[in-house]
Amino acid sequence: MTMSSATGTSSTMTAAFRTKANQMKSWKPQSTPSNRDRLELYALHKQAVSGDAPVNVPVGANSVSDKAKYQAWRGKQGISQDEAMARYIEECDRQIRVYGNIPQNPTSSNTGGTSSGPVSGTHMPRGLAAIPLLCAAAAESRTAYLRRMANLTPRTAWWSRQESLCATPGTIWSFPETCIITAASLVETGSLMCGDVIPIVPVTVLRSLLWPIHNCFLSIWMAFILVFTALGSGFLSLQTILFGARRTGISLEQIWVEEIRPTVNAANSLCEAHQPMSTRLVGLALIPFGILVGLTEIVLSFTGVLFGSLSYTAIYCMFTWYWFFVMPWMAVCLLWAAGISGIFFALIEGAKV
Repeated sequence: MTMSSATGTSSTMTAAFRTKANQMKSWKPQSTPSNRDRLELYALHKQAVSGDAPVNVPVGANSVSDKAKYQAWRGKQGISQDEAMARYIEECDRQIRVYGNIPQNPTSSNTGGTSSGPVSGTHMPRGLAAIPLLCAAAAESRTAYLRRMANLTPRTAWWSRQESLCATPGTIWSFPETCIITAASLVETGSLMCGDVIPIVPVTVLRSLLWPIHNCFLSIWMAFILVFTALGSGFLSLQTILFGARRTGISLEQIWVEEIRPTVNAANSLCEAHQPMSTRLVGLALIPFGILVGLTEIVLSFTGVLFGSLSYTAIYCMFTWYWFFVMPWMAVCLLWAAGISGIFFALIEGAKV
């Protein structure tokens, strides 16, 4: 690459970075971003603008917030400013998808100028918005996985930066999802440190062994998100029926349009031909949910959204045994199969060494 072309690429990246930074100043998320995500944006922006953080904590940074910002920035040490700009843009796009975007000029829902019910707008749950990103991550090839692991450290590991998407982190409702993330994080840490633990075996062989398990955990996380979101939609429907849309902030029609139907569409998308095998298996396991929604759609078309929502909640509860017993058993079987397939991938990689 010539000096002029390199300069042109850098200028284009800088312009895109400035545009995105200005856009984020006016961004109004529907749900509050987590502290971890806020720090990630801050650190990438700081690295892009100022480069590596100083060795010592800046003078005056005495508060917990200031120290957290400094540590987040310090964690990006060694990343070039162009790369930080590119990662900042990607992270901004991800957070906008996950946390949503409040319309700049929301319209009133009645003719009097003051809203008598919940303001309409996009209400897609965080977990559901992350499904396409998780699908893309699960489609990562073994070669790409090995290359990515070679450039990571335990501090910059992907799984260690994830948090509960279906419930507020730290609450009891987030515990099952946190267990999935923690287990996957341990696998990733083992993949990063395996060269130190077993030095006699090539690191690429050990990472090839763990690659299917990593992808399996991504698929299990997607399954949990979809099942939990479907359950939450039923619970929210029941609350809205009992206490009204003013109390819950969302109408039954909105729940169907913005939660239940997008959930079944996301579940169906897991079965598409371009998805990896583990993701398609999860999609097949969620076929009963598509049937459930199809049946309640029929009830809804004949009796209205009230009875349709009641039918959805009742039928979903009837399948409790499937969601909470059969699907966890399937997840264990999927992990077992991933472990077996990992052995073969390790043997293939070992033959290359």
